[in-house]
Amino acid sequence: MAQSFNLVTCGCGHSFGSSKSLNNYCTKCGSSSDIKKLELFEDAEKLSYAVSVANIPDEISDELISKIKKKDSKSKFKSMPNTQNKIQLMKLATDENGELTNASLDKILLDEGKLDLTSDHLIGQAEMQGLLFRVNEKTWNWLS
Repeated sequence: MAQSFNLVTCGCGHSFGSSKSLNNYCTKCGSSSDIKKLELFEDAEKLSYAVSVANIPDEISDELISKIKKKDSKSKFKSMPNTQNKIQLMKLATDENGELTNASLDKILLDEGKLDLTSDHLIGQAEMQGLLFRVNEKTWNWLS
């Protein structure tokens, strides 16, 4: 039998997760009365997200949720293997003529939040691996 997780809320307004259906107590105020089950989850990660969203103050919830969704959509490359991720980022920075520049790659890296990577390093690696060749001082083309 798969484990399920409950999103529950207390009368004090605090929401929390529980794997028990009985004998829950609030992790904020300690109360065991006025606890209401809101939703059932089969995945602890989904429960964690739901608890976070449920505890966001109403005054900032819309803004914060939109920022989280924007960040999640920007990080579409995080699930790819590392090498494929780097090549995809470099392909995104390539213009319609098939040319790649440091400036275009720097922009993509900044947009994707990849501050730990540099365009010089990525282009240098691709050049050594025979994926790129230098057209001039600031421009490269793909070999394949």
